[in-house]
Amino acid sequence: MARGQLVLGVVLCMLVAMPAYAYADPSGGALFQVFMPMLAAIWAVWMIFANRVRRMTSGLVRKLLGSEPKEPAA
Repeated sequence: MARGQLVLGVVLCMLVAMPAYAYADPSGGALFQVFMPMLAAIWAVWMIFANRVRRMTSGLVRKLLGSEPKEPAA
């Protein structure tokens, strides 16, 4: 599946959930129904890419500080 198709699918899914704003729910139930699936999707993406983000961040910090990883002793 192409990246563009995936983005289009996610945007369409979010737009389908948005009509829950059409009425006022004082208990917040409508907001929960809209935001919980979005939060679950964001958390899933984070769980998939967290390791890559951490590695890239630590590499960037190392690069900015000018420290190189130590080579193991032979």
